[in-house]
Amino acid sequence: MKQRIITAIVIIAIVFIPVYFGGIPLELLALFIVGTSAYEWMSVHKDIKEWPIWYIPLVALSVIGSRFVPANFLYAYYAFVVALLWSLPIFFASITSQDSFMTIAYFVIFSLIYKAVGYITIEHHYLWTICFATYGSDTFAYFVGRKIGKHKMAPRVSPKKSWEGFFGGVIGGFILSLVISLFYIKQLDLLLTISLCIMCPIAAELGDLAFSIIKRSTGKKDFSNLLPGHGGILDRVDSLLMNILLFGILVTLIG
Repeated sequence: MKQRIITAIVIIAIVFIPVYFGGIPLELLALFIVGTSAYEWMSVHKDIKEWPIWYIPLVALSVIGSRFVPANFLYAYYAFVVALLWSLPIFFASITSQDSFMTIAYFVIFSLIYKAVGYITIEHHYLWTICFATYGSDTFAYFVGRKIGKHKMAPRVSPKKSWEGFFGGVIGGFILSLVISLFYIKQLDLLLTISLCIMCPIAAELGDLAFSIIKRSTGKKDFSNLLPGHGGILDRVDSLLMNILLFGILVTLIG
């Protein structure tokens, strides 16, 4: 428990500046998450020591590059990367078809998330709302679930999650993120902000379960042991990544 608390304090200290100020520190944090998540995502499914040394860096760079491709060439870029990754098992025996499809899934999902980070950097206060909605939901769900949780939500994926905890997390995350957002609401789009406060606590729970089922299907407890007592980077930002994806959807439709 002591190690877990110390690691949590270090994590908060490191991410405070990027989240609070945005700009270049936020970009660097996003690049760090893209790079580490590429390793964690794919190491869950296979012993990556068998892969060519350039394989994971290639995929991570493809994700980063997708954000800077002009709109007119975006389809061509996506199609090329997907076709390339799909074809690699033909030429490299150490890369299986399953590896290829999991790599394609990583590329598509994380390129969309990284694109949404670009939207956030325009007005990084949205990230404050997203973070409070995400981790507020997680905290309230934990305590409400422990206190009154009786009805299992998704026992096949996460035996400890309950419907009581889910609704406690959704309500708590909504109230917390809305109250926090009031301090800087004049800088944000009102409809987009309220939509985030309502929808992010729900998407946070889905994000947690979506990443959990990946680990459960491969018999892994954590994505890595990079963070002592906390698992890997993906274990800490799973819900947040789903909400950044949600932000990308909402800002495209509303913003």
